[in-house]
Order: sequence, then structure tokens, then C-alpha cells
Amino acid sequence: MKRILPALLILLCVSEIAAAEPLQSRMLQRQTARAIRNAGFWCDRITDARIDKARSADGPTIVQVTCDDKTTFAQYSLTMNADNSKVTKIEPWK
Repeated sequence: MKRILPALLILLCVSEIAAAEPLQSRMLQRQTARAIRNAGFWCDRITDARIDKARSADGPTIVQVTCDDKTTFAQYSLTMNADNSKVTKIEPWK
């Protein structure tokens, strides 16, 4: 019994930490989708986001974002500022 209680507490803490990461990810996705909508584009649900390493090599970080809600599909290119804390430009991905 002395070993079961600490094991259960550790399991509970680990599961809460594991659940926090997807929550942060979902929050970041919602904020990004909101920024895209505020720029005048459609985006209800982000399904993929990747750094474009080829275009980001010489300058600011460029992230390719895919929005898809199974009825509408759109892709955007987001240019980040120097410290990657804000989006400076949003344009359709070509």
C-alpha cells in the first residue's frame, strides 16, 4: 500500500503534464487562425504548420500553414519577425 499511493500520484502528475502540451498547441493554433482571419483570410481550423526551411534560410522565419475543416481548404505563408514572437505578414501560399 505504501508503494501504490506514490505510484498513483506520479501517474496523475505525468498525465497532467502530458495533457498540458496539447492544450498549449491548441491555444497556439487558435491564436494563429485568429490572426489569419484578422488579416482577411479564411481559417477555421489549422491542420498543419511547418517551417519553410528553404525560404527561411536567408532571412526571417516563414511558416506554411494549412487550414482545413473538411469542407474548405486553404494554405497560407506566415512571415515572422526577427525574434519569432509575432507574425509580420500573412499571404496565400503559392
